[in-house]
Amino acid sequence: MSEKHYVVSLHKGFNKDQIINDLNRDTSADASVDSNIIPDRTVENVNTRPTSKRIFEISLTDYEAKKLTNYSRVRGVELPLEWSSDWVDYEQDENWVRDSTSTARGNWGFLRQVNNTNLWGLNVTQDLTAGTTYDYHLDGTGVDYIHQEDYFRFTHEQWQDKNGVSRLEEFQWNTLPNMGSIPAIDYTASSPSSHATHCCGTAVGKDYGWAKNARIYCLPINIISQAYWFDAIKEFHKAKTLDPVTGFKRPTVVGASWGFKAYFTSVTDIQFRGSSVGSVKADQYGTVGDSNGKFNANLQSLNVEVEEMQDEGVHYIKSAGNQRQKLCYDGDIDYDNYITRSVASGGITAGNPVHYNRGAGNIGPETIVVGNLDSALNGTVEATENTSDKGPRVDLWAAGTNIMSAGSADDTDSYNNTGTSMATPQISGMSCLILQLNPGWTPAQLRKWWQDNAVTGLLFQGSTDENTPTTFFSDDQSLQNGTNRIAYFPFAANRALTSTAGIS
Repeated sequence: MSEKHYVVSLHKGFNKDQIINDLNRDTSADASVDSNIIPDRTVENVNTRPTSKRIFEISLTDYEAKKLTNYSRVRGVELPLEWSSDWVDYEQDENWVRDSTSTARGNWGFLRQVNNTNLWGLNVTQDLTAGTTYDYHLDGTGVDYIHQEDYFRFTHEQWQDKNGVSRLEEFQWNTLPNMGSIPAIDYTASSPSSHATHCCGTAVGKDYGWAKNARIYCLPINIISQAYWFDAIKEFHKAKTLDPVTGFKRPTVVGASWGFKAYFTSVTDIQFRGSSVGSVKADQYGTVGDSNGKFNANLQSLNVEVEEMQDEGVHYIKSAGNQRQKLCYDGDIDYDNYITRSVASGGITAGNPVHYNRGAGNIGPETIVVGNLDSALNGTVEATENTSDKGPRVDLWAAGTNIMSAGSADDTDSYNNTGTSMATPQISGMSCLILQLNPGWTPAQLRKWWQDNAVTGLLFQGSTDENTPTTFFSDDQSLQNGTNRIAYFPFAANRALTSTAGIS
């Protein structure tokens, strides 16, 4: 059987070099090495990943890869990924609500997230009272924002500061230690991504964005090997020196409106709550997915990549996804649900479990996961947008439906878009403002601040009876026992600066 390129990720606390050494030598005569786990031959390295403490890449046969997954030190053995535009988390929607029916409007998230109530009341299809403004004094000064996706329109006017000077840093990632294989970024490139431009505009745009004076960086992972999607950010943050004014490194905030996807097609088995329920997807098994049968699938290698990056102090904000799936933690009744497929699912080979309630792989323990707050109401109360992923692992809800932001057609383009991709940069941008005040906060502190300061109890709840899955999963605006937290940013200019959180 021919060998393939595999990405091996380890659990915390084990010596990566020792495992690589065992794989790089013929151990057939070494009784201390279990041949049912480690191949009895010299295994070739593909990439030792010197920046990572827990990930390396080697050549294995499929049979050898399957055996290596039984090693207690190994968390995952998966095929490498190549970027796919299918992974972005947005939807086009031309309905205009929470404002007049005009594209000449702002980001309604400004006035939703800085208020602890819905200012529109029942009139969500109308403008607010004439003269209502978003007043601010925080602008992300001293913070670095990285957009991790495709490349956006580099010359857009939204990246300018108040003096008309671009805040975009034309940074070459291959100048960082161990990153020499990253191709040079062409900052004159044509055909930018409208999705990336829109998301970046909401986070850091001068008109549509929150962090109007943050430095802006682009990490276009569509042209970069998976080996560097997170290692480059780690090296970037590690290379920073302490700011003499604050005594801390400049905070690094990463916006990630994407997630690895698989499909509820070519299914050979569905394991739901410990039992096989056949191979036909149905809402009652939580196998919902979007209109194309797509869902966020977990990858162990991406879990480790994000966890390592955040261990270095990087703040990572990620979209929940638009596949109507429940996302949950280890210990939840649905955490171990999975399907098997007759074909590979990206990095997961055919026949191996593809978990469908854990979210996309690019989630770590301190990652802030954002759901889409609908612009319309469910009856008289606010609700999730029906396509948004839900469940306990969604940390916060932010405005994500009918959001105006930058477009990629020209340097002044703007357009309306919908999805958890649009909700996520609301939190990314506001996080830049919080870190402007608290540059020494860890990712865990930032995430806890958001959870503690969110407004609770305002969202439509839906069924809480998970023991009746036919109704629990059927209402696509139900929170599915998730958090009822709307993100709240209390530091607007028209109110006193008070906080229940501090650096500890």
